[in-house]
Amino acid sequence: DAVPPADVGTEAGTGSAGGTSTESASVVPGSTTIARPWTSSTAPPKPKPVPSEAAIARDSTVPPDPTAQRFRERWKRPGSKQRFAFEFKIGPYLPEVDKQYEGSGFGPYAKIFGQTNSMGETVKKPRLGVMPAFAFEWQFVYLAGPLALGTQVSMFFDRADALLADPAAGENIRSSADTTRFGMVPLSLMLIYRFELLADFYKVPLVPYAKVGLAYAFWWIKDGTGKVAQNEAGKKGRGGVVGWQLNPGVMLRLDFIEPSASKKLDQSTGINHAYIFGEFQLTRLRNFGFGNSIDLGDKTFLGGLAIEF
Repeated sequence: DAVPPADVGTEAGTGSAGGTSTESASVVPGSTTIARPWTSSTAPPKPKPVPSEAAIARDSTVPPDPTAQRFRERWKRPGSKQRFAFEFKIGPYLPEVDKQYEGSGFGPYAKIFGQTNSMGETVKKPRLGVMPAFAFEWQFVYLAGPLALGTQVSMFFDRADALLADPAAGENIRSSADTTRFGMVPLSLMLIYRFELLADFYKVPLVPYAKVGLAYAFWWIKDGTGKVAQNEAGKKGRGGVVGWQLNPGVMLRLDFIEPSASKKLDQSTGINHAYIFGEFQLTRLRNFGFGNSIDLGDKTFLGGLAIEF
């Protein structure tokens, strides 16, 4: 049975309000499908999904430059990351208290702490004392070697039999029962550079370095009772003095003695290198020359052990 033309018109051309449409529809022969010529037979394309940020980053990643990569691998420091260093050192020291003394005989420091004869009289300048020191540094950048900020704490002590205030004629002028003690603790804040390029990449175990910075020293003198001494005016024998300090030196890296043990130590403890070293120390502690200040500086040599980690 064929579909009546009226039905076709009703299907495609008649509106709901009884009006007719100027557009028409037709029936494809042999099929009940109504062909609509005003529509496209091809479906519209689906919109592409927006790529994720990870996908964009993955697709836009530039392959590494092989030359630059080889350069970084060639100049990469061996071992774990190195950020700090610690030192223990020791050496002779004698504060230059009498350096500015222009009077006759020995200066005030030597009169108390100098070498004496059997009567307690000073006949020679004081012997060199021993000054231990500890140093710590933070290595914040590598420029053919670490550039660092560091601090140093030192200690120096001296002692002698106390001078009698009114000794008897012909007798020892010192008291064997009372002791006068002098002490000082110098502190310093320093900028440090160590040239480690040759040691890191060419197995040359020598590491030259230099330190320079500001220094401040606390000092005191105690009498035979163990209290801070006072002069006739009642002024106590203690105070502080500021100045500067310079430490050039050379370190011997000990990794070459047993390289495999050094690597294992680095892997297990984070200690990159161990050293023995020697350095010259120049200290000027007299308030930069201003005022009538005590002088606690000296020129000396120190030696010790150090680790970097």
